[in-house]
Amino acid sequence: MRIKLNPYALLILSITLLINSPDTLWGQTSAGQPVTSSGTEFMVPKKEVNGRLIGQEDVLIQEVVITDSSRQYRRLDVGITGTLEGWIVKEGPRSNHFASHPEFDFTQIGNVYRRFPGILRYEASKGTAVTLIYPDAGSEWNRKLFVTVHGSGGSFFEGTLEPWNENYDPAWPLADISPYERLMLNKGYAMAKTRRNAALGSPGDYSVTLDDGEILPGRNLNIHAGLLLGMIQLTENILKDRLGEKPLRTYWYGHSGGGINGRLVNFVPGLNLDETGEPIIDGFLNHDTGGGRYIPILEENGVDTLFVTEEQRRQFVKTIEIPHLLYSNRRDLRGRSLPKWMSPVMILNQRDSLRILKEKGLGEKVRMYEVRGVSHFPEGHYSEAELAFQFSLGKDSNVALLDLSGLMDGLIDLLDNWVEEDMVPPATKSDALELGDVDEDGINENEAVALPEVACPLGLYFQYPPGVAEQIGNMFSGFASFDGQSLEPLDGRGVFVDMNLNRYLDHRESVDQAWHRLGLLKPGERFSRTEYQACVEAAVGNLKEDRLITERVAARYIQEASEADFPGQ
Repeated sequence: MRIKLNPYALLILSITLLINSPDTLWGQTSAGQPVTSSGTEFMVPKKEVNGRLIGQEDVLIQEVVITDSSRQYRRLDVGITGTLEGWIVKEGPRSNHFASHPEFDFTQIGNVYRRFPGILRYEASKGTAVTLIYPDAGSEWNRKLFVTVHGSGGSFFEGTLEPWNENYDPAWPLADISPYERLMLNKGYAMAKTRRNAALGSPGDYSVTLDDGEILPGRNLNIHAGLLLGMIQLTENILKDRLGEKPLRTYWYGHSGGGINGRLVNFVPGLNLDETGEPIIDGFLNHDTGGGRYIPILEENGVDTLFVTEEQRRQFVKTIEIPHLLYSNRRDLRGRSLPKWMSPVMILNQRDSLRILKEKGLGEKVRMYEVRGVSHFPEGHYSEAELAFQFSLGKDSNVALLDLSGLMDGLIDLLDNWVEEDMVPPATKSDALELGDVDEDGINENEAVALPEVACPLGLYFQYPPGVAEQIGNMFSGFASFDGQSLEPLDGRGVFVDMNLNRYLDHRESVDQAWHRLGLLKPGERFSRTEYQACVEAAVGNLKEDRLITERVAARYIQEASEADFPGQ
């Protein structure tokens, strides 16, 4: 379905999100008064670095019971204060980063300047926190944990990141939980939403003390694996205390910068191992990983040393990558001193990463499902609170985001079944012939994923919707219907949207004309609801056969096809 963001209809939108999600989790919610306590007994042990103990120093917990029409949950907002070791650069790209692994972070963003080691102290009062939600008393817990890691963004300095105990709103107790996170809870997972200071374009919130004593302000924690893994192990300790045992499995969902961090955890040898040598994270869902990074190459003196031993390859855990084809370009990578094996184009890096992993013998541990018709931000990604913030930025009804909640519903199950039951997922789906499954006639039988809105289009999704600032317009999408009357629209840059691919501005096609051009109608056939429903049923059938959507989501798509309004009619 398509949801348009209208700044004058936030309440309606919030209700729509709940109704149209694959599973409506929350009914009428209520919550008691939160109770605050110390959580220092759950801290991860510190480690010594240059004679100094580094790690978590203080943990505070704000706990509340939340009840909806049928379920009861515990919500714990956990504020964390502590220190981290890492590296900075004093100039060049990402100079506000405090990086745990500069050989990836700075190298693959094109920063060739000198790196300096130091210590950063982060604070719960400036937003470093985790929100943990689980079934009260564990009665419906599946004994697994899903951790979500947001992308770049969030600044206490700019007011886009709240102190640890101000994310919870008693009047709207789940406003900050996204539809994807609700899916995880509805499937019985405990869910931990991590929060970190990760803004790219502003001074960071923390100072770094270098090894020589120099203090440099303005750093953030966008790409720091140590911070996130410490949060996760702390969360597991809390669950053991509250529910009697640590999770049997812990999964990672990361969007954009969250996916970059996910790759980092999975790539660096030994990083994803606990004190017993077992994986901390058992599987990854990396969603539209920022810039297509990191590429699985680590050069030392010009020689690639990554995944060259059997032990390194054994440590790599199963991963599903979900690139968005409409978000193919990262302008901020152009002109950089990138390694020769990197591209400034996101989708090329995504594809090269998969190709390299296959060449290194890891093809059976990774799948990539490219998705058509969606830019960086899909529907389902935002919580209601985040949507409200987007409204404050001036988004209007020109923004239309393709809803990926139904696909995410299937992918969560796909990853779990792959890890738990070794149920092999479908082959990679890509519009790149070298990655798809090409038959003897050269036809790609595993093209990118086309949800019914794209496989059976009533219009076209496009980047740079009008009304969104150009510097971020490529991350969002607009929608132009096949109405058979209007001129093809102009995007937010003033460039016409070539809906019929004839390279000049003209009138929009009708749905009938567009479907003939796309081969969805045979000569002499006319578009009708019968044809539309048949197309949707076929698209849904293919997705269901590949286990990319569930039966519940399939039924929803088919029901919507019987009710859809057709443009120009």
